[in-house]
Amino acid sequence: MLKRGLTAFALILILVLGAWGYRQYIEKISYHRYLQAQYDRSFYQLVSNVENIETSMGKLMVASSDKTTIPILDEIWREAFSGQEHLNQLPIGQPEMDNTSKFLTQIGDYAYSLTKKVASGQKLSQQDLATLTKLQNYAIFLGKNLQDLRRKIQGGYELGNLRQKGTQKMGEIDSKILNVKMSSVNQTMTNYPTLIYDGPFSESLAKTTPKGLVGKEVSYDRALQIAKDFYGKPVESQNKYSPNNGKIKAYGIELKSPGKLPVYINVSQKGGHVVWMMDQRSVNKINISQSQALQYAKKFLEKHGFKNVESTYSMKADGSVQLNFVPVQDEVYLYPDIVKVKVALDNGDIIGFDATAYYMNHTERKLEKPKLTEKEAEQKVNKNLKIEGTKLTLIPLEGGKEVLAYEFKGTYKGDTFYVYINALNGNEEKILKVIKTEHGDLTM
Repeated sequence: MLKRGLTAFALILILVLGAWGYRQYIEKISYHRYLQAQYDRSFYQLVSNVENIETSMGKLMVASSDKTTIPILDEIWREAFSGQEHLNQLPIGQPEMDNTSKFLTQIGDYAYSLTKKVASGQKLSQQDLATLTKLQNYAIFLGKNLQDLRRKIQGGYELGNLRQKGTQKMGEIDSKILNVKMSSVNQTMTNYPTLIYDGPFSESLAKTTPKGLVGKEVSYDRALQIAKDFYGKPVESQNKYSPNNGKIKAYGIELKSPGKLPVYINVSQKGGHVVWMMDQRSVNKINISQSQALQYAKKFLEKHGFKNVESTYSMKADGSVQLNFVPVQDEVYLYPDIVKVKVALDNGDIIGFDATAYYMNHTERKLEKPKLTEKEAEQKVNKNLKIEGTKLTLIPLEGGKEVLAYEFKGTYKGDTFYVYINALNGNEEKILKVIKTEHGDLTM
C-alpha cells in the first residue's frame, strides 16, 4: 500500500515538475522572441538614424540662411542621440562599438555647438564645413557597413546570430570610425529631416477642412454609379468597405470584373468626387515606354476634368510608373494640389489614382506677383549647389500656409536637392533632398 502511494506521489511530482518545466520553457521562448523583436527594431532604427544624419549633412552643405541651417543642425543632433541609444540596445560587445558610440555622441555635440554659433549671429566657417564634410564621409561609411551587416545576418535578426556576426562586423567598423575631439554641450530636440520619396510635397495636406469638394451630398447608390463610370469596365459584383481618407468623408466601394482582382474606389460624400482608386492587378510585361505612359495619364486626367496640369515627377517600379501632376496657374506650379496617377506599362491601363491632396487644398487663388527676379532669388542659393533648373511654384508650409517661391533644382556631390527661395522676401523656405529607393528609380 505504501509502495503504491509512493508511486502515485512520484507520478504526481513528475507531472508537476513537467508542467512547471514546460511553463518555464514557454516563458523562455516568449522572452527570447520579445528580445529578438526589440533587437530587430533597434537595428533598423540605428540604420535609419545614420542615413538621416548623412542626409541632413548634405542639406547643410547647400543651405544659405540661418532659418534653414539651425533646424538642420538640430536634426543632426536628434538623429545622433537616437542612434546612440539604439546602438547601445544591441547584443554586441561594448569594446566593438566604443568608437562608433563616441562618434554618434560627438557628431551630435558638434552639431549643437554649431547651432549655438549660428543662433548668436555668426556664420559657419570654411573649417566648420570641412569638418562636417569629413564627418559626413564617416556617416556614409557607417551607413554602408550597417547595410552590409544586415545582408550578412541570415534568417532574420536571431539573437545568437546578431550577437556573433554583429560583434565581429561592428569591431571592423569601429576600428575605422573617426574619433573627433569636440566640446561637450547641452542638447535640445527638434524635427526629423524632410526627404523626397514620392515627389516634392507629395504628402502635404493642409490641416483644414477640404477646400476642393464642391456640390451637394450624394447617396451611396449615386456614389456607386460614379465609381462604375470612373472604372469604365464591366462589373459583376460590388461591396462596401470603410475607407480612410482623413478629413475627406467618402464611400468605400469594391468593384470586381469577371476573372479579375477587385478594384477599390473612394467617392467623396460631398460632391461625389472620386478621391482615390487602386487596381490590384499585377503587371508581368513591359510593352510601353514612360513617355507613352505619360500620354495615357494626361488623357485620363483630361477625361476626368483635370486640365492645365503638368507632370513634375515620376517613379518606375514593378511594371508600372507613378506620375505626379500639379495644376499650373499663370506659370506657377501649385504643389499643394498634387494628383497622382499610376499607369501599367503592359497596356497603359490606369491602375492607381490619388487626388486626396487636390481635394484638400484646391481652390481659386489670387496669386501675388514676385518681388524678386529669378536672378535675384538665385543669389540667395548656396554656391555649393550646381543649379540645373528653375521654376516658380506655390509651396505648402507647416500649418497649411502657402508661399510663392522659386524652386531651384540642383546637385551637390551626386545628390539632387530642391531649394525654395521665397519670391516675395528672399527667405530660404525649404530644402528637400531626393532619395533613391529600392522600389524604383526617381526621375523628374
